[in-house]
Amino acid sequence: MALFGEKYGDTVRVVSVPAFSLELCGGTHVRATGDIGLFAITSESGVAAGVRRVEAVTGTGAYEQYSTQQRGYHELLHALGAEPAQAKTAVERLQADVKRLTRELQDAKVKAAMGGGKGTAAGGDDRIALNGAALIARRADGLDRAGLRTLADSLRDTLGSGVVVLASEADGKVSLVVSVSKDLIGKVQAGQVVKQIAPIVGGGGGGRPDFAEAGGKDPGKIADLLKESRVVVERMLGTAGG
Repeated sequence: MALFGEKYGDTVRVVSVPAFSLELCGGTHVRATGDIGLFAITSESGVAAGVRRVEAVTGTGAYEQYSTQQRGYHELLHALGAEPAQAKTAVERLQADVKRLTRELQDAKVKAAMGGGKGTAAGGDDRIALNGAALIARRADGLDRAGLRTLADSLRDTLGSGVVVLASEADGKVSLVVSVSKDLIGKVQAGQVVKQIAPIVGGGGGGRPDFAEAGGKDPGKIADLLKESRVVVERMLGTAGG
């Protein structure tokens, strides 16, 4: 019988591991399975359709890997200050602390940003009056998308009737959110504002009439985006019967 297109002579070699495996084999490297000793699989991957590659170490190589893993394990326990039975709990506690501190830091950043952005008017109020409504167009670096949403909603609520445009840079990318008070969505729709200004920073996006967001890849154009947002919002307010 030929397997995978291989050529076999009239006589083939068969290796048998009793009660486990019976295989055609061109040759082995040990006289008996007991010569292999400790056996540890190090990786498994797909190399082709229906074909898997399993890599392992045996003998002293497996022992050395085991020893290395054990050293790392004990170093981890020492860093955690925990016994083996408490290691999982200690890691979960640290993960919970990171989540809590991240959330608290984000909340602090939002509260700080509520005070106004760079170049705001006296008193930290950077709102602009436009045709009976108000606009805040602000750069708010240091906030992720969730933080921008929270800040945008908070600023919109302080306006009563108005539009909030926020842009932030993180890791060389731009996040943009636009929030519109309910009374203005008949005139200014957040999704339309985003579609007109997001291309300035090389991005795009969309959303609901009262809230929309987008991403971009050119942080150097954030100032231009914020400047254009005033033009866009003012035009929408004027065109819509203001």
